[in-house]
Amino acid sequence: MKKGFGVKVLTAVFGISLIFSLSSCSKKNETKKAGKEITVNIGDQAAFFLFKIAEDKGFFKDEFEKDNIHIKSETFAKMGPAIIEAMAAGSVDLSIVGVFPTVNANNNGNQIKILASGNYTEDGFRLLVAPDSDITSVSGLAGKKVGAPLGAAEHQIVLQLLQKYNVSDSVELVNLSQADSLTALLSGEIQAAIFNSGTLSKAENAGAKVIATNKETGLVVNPVIGRKAFVEANPEITSRFLKVLDRTATWIDSNIDETVKIAARINGTDEEGIRTSLLARGRRISINDTYFKDPVEDTINFEREQGLIKDSTTYESIVDTSYFKNAGIDHE
Repeated sequence: MKKGFGVKVLTAVFGISLIFSLSSCSKKNETKKAGKEITVNIGDQAAFFLFKIAEDKGFFKDEFEKDNIHIKSETFAKMGPAIIEAMAAGSVDLSIVGVFPTVNANNNGNQIKILASGNYTEDGFRLLVAPDSDITSVSGLAGKKVGAPLGAAEHQIVLQLLQKYNVSDSVELVNLSQADSLTALLSGEIQAAIFNSGTLSKAENAGAKVIATNKETGLVVNPVIGRKAFVEANPEITSRFLKVLDRTATWIDSNIDETVKIAARINGTDEEGIRTSLLARGRRISINDTYFKDPVEDTINFEREQGLIKDSTTYESIVDTSYFKNAGIDHE
């Protein structure tokens, strides 16, 4: 990495295997004939709620069933980077993924559009050390190993924290999922790791201690994204999809307890972890500065400053707000 980011990567390549061919040609019949059945493929993550609740409460059916449009969702255990790879391969049409992996995907030649904000959190990502650790701040990580899923939002937050505390050159990043990071942290194989959602709850219950949160680096947004070939061929479906998500976000905020029960049932997990994840995040389908434009531009600028992306990867090249504007949502 450039400009002081001499962070060592223990496993995997920073690009998280995003250098794959753009296989839009494998996605046949982008624009379906009127009256034909249309399936929209959604990439979901276990820690997210909008798609699950929209499906469980019948909001997708309310909007699309009369037009023979079906929403089919798949939960990706390996989260954002895996969804991005599936989208680039043409098997996922719409999703909610972090800005960081989406920018990386476009930098590597894939055509994925950021459409609107989705989830956001002010301090839901937390950097933890082991229960018996004497490390009390990020500066104490000099010469240590830190676990994070490379290419995901967690990766960006860790890089920003290491930069802020001037320990970038001496920290070794280990490419681990959050679950594997927790195991490695408690066994002493790594000295810190970044967590959110249910894994954060497990880590804190095990006694791991917080030394920093993303409150120090800024709001983290997981925007709604779409495969360019799909959204351009199906602009009305895309706008209606955003409208359903906006309805769902409003419902969730007024029905927290029921949301927790639904998500726990769907995920097959305990309600405690689900509640932690839900309350750590807000939901807003928006294109305003706070929840959309500023976080996206901040990520792009950060990656450019560190030499991680090309100059041609810009806000204008990867964002398309027209679908939101055509959705009839009464706020920005």
